[in-house]
Amino acid sequence: MSGSDLDVEAWIRRTVKCCSCGESLRSSRHINVVCLDKEATWKYPSWGNVLVMNKYSMNHASAILCDRCVRENREAKYAIEWDNEHTYARYHLVKKLRDSPYIPEEEVLRAEDSTLRLWSGGIEDERL
Repeated sequence: MSGSDLDVEAWIRRTVKCCSCGESLRSSRHINVVCLDKEATWKYPSWGNVLVMNKYSMNHASAILCDRCVRENREAKYAIEWDNEHTYARYHLVKKLRDSPYIPEEEVLRAEDSTLRLWSGGIEDERL
């Protein structure tokens, strides 16, 4: 990890609370980022499927859970938002967020196949 990655990790541990139980992440061994199928109306952190980003939004909400909540298979109650400068953390109730549009698995697989062909220079892969 680079120095800036360590700074971000330290900031998350210091600032962000578990999006399920609300406890501190300081004693959690991992920072468990969960991708939610909800739309994010903010920029950071968000996620999307790069294989179909030309057709579907890359702005899906994320949550961070502590190790205990992951072990207990608890769902996120909140999605997390912060700015790129890490000056604040905000929480959004998951149940109040809009669902993300459904991305059919066939579209992702078709895009993956096209990408594999492009990267392989036309050499057939046994998965294709």
